Amino acid sequence: MPVIDSTILKRVLELLCTLLKQTDKDKHPAEFKKIIAVFPNLLRFVHKSEDMFLLLHGTAALKNFIFLGHKEILQIVQPGEVVEVAKKLLLPTSNEQAALCLGNMVIQIFHKIQP
Repeated sequence: MPVIDSTILKRVLELLCTLLKQTDKDKHPAEFKKIIAVFPNLLRFVHKSEDMFLLLHGTAALKNFIFLGHKEILQIVQPGEVVEVAKKLLLPTSNEQAALCLGNMVIQIFHKIQP
């Protein structure tokens, strides 16, 4: 999956995480669920990609999504899907750029997704 401009990708993922962090899920549950609805696509992109920028920023975004919206995420994806992405990122053949945020993502998976 080719990425056209990594700068735009980085900004989009940062914006998405900022929206997620700033949306109060208790006061605005509908808006929060709309943002969380992006998670399956992001998960699929990170799983299929070999692009180092998507892996780096996508892994950080996945970690934020899991940390902030794990209950909502479990309503739209199976825990195994999240674990499969983490397993792919842990493979020695995966781009090492994803490893910068992978540790935090794995901790969130164990803590929030599959305790």
